[in-house]
Amino acid sequence: MVFAAMDTTSNSLARTLQCLAECPAVQQRLRAELIETFHGGELSYDTLMSLPYLSAVCRETLRL
Repeated sequence: MVFAAMDTTSNSLARTLQCLAECPAVQQRLRAELIETFHGGELSYDTLMSLPYLSAVCRETLRL
């Protein structure tokens, strides 16, 4: 059962990266949002969860 979760996670991540590679405008916008949020320290979980474009990219990839 643990292997199925890992496999699903790795497949989702690979699909997300593939979609970003195929859509440079989306990749650039997501990168800009992350750079704007990152201020030389670590990004906390709460900060990552509050990023609207990152959330939209993840939801759209899972929808596909």
